[in-house]
Amino acid sequence: MRYDWAMADQLPAARSETAEERMYLLERVAEAAVVQLYADGFRDLSLHEKILTWHLYNAAIAGRDIFYDQRYAHNLAMRDVLETLVRCPEAIDPDTYELIHRYTKLFWINTGPYNNLTARKFTLPCAPEAFADAVRAVQRTGVPIPHRPGETLDQTLRRLESLFFDADVDPAVTCKTPSNGRDILQASANNLYSNVTVPDLAL
Repeated sequence: MRYDWAMADQLPAARSETAEERMYLLERVAEAAVVQLYADGFRDLSLHEKILTWHLYNAAIAGRDIFYDQRYAHNLAMRDVLETLVRCPEAIDPDTYELIHRYTKLFWINTGPYNNLTARKFTLPCAPEAFADAVRAVQRTGVPIPHRPGETLDQTLRRLESLFFDADVDPAVTCKTPSNGRDILQASANNLYSNVTVPDLAL
């Protein structure tokens, strides 16, 4: 839908709300809080400033997948499967769906399976078998499950299982103090450059 910025100043004024009337805390997911922000000054901007704001908004959306990809090499593949599942609650066992939905919210909040504060990986709390059953149930409804070209569903599930369920696989998005003499870059999950180590950068 196209928004006519030239008509922005003719929109009816929004009712002024007091701080007590406004809702700020929308939801809590584990230790994370989802809050509502208010752009009170938007209507007071000039037309050119509103247009700039619109372009910046679209740039942020365009850059969202880039940030997901930079943060962890498997983020986009994991997110695509999760977002497919949460769109199909009627096909999934309710208890399993609740766990997948909660995990997906944390995935969105943290831009991947790593806690923003600890940098440690968090895993999907349902059993791998229950997750596989959910994926198969959604596929049976006719909804395609994202996969690599030529990959079967069983192959997709095997590829994703350790990413969702094994906390020891890529355990930290950034690891500043790796054990056993490991290289910082090799021990960090957000290193997108295979086989690159710190000495390689000291040239």
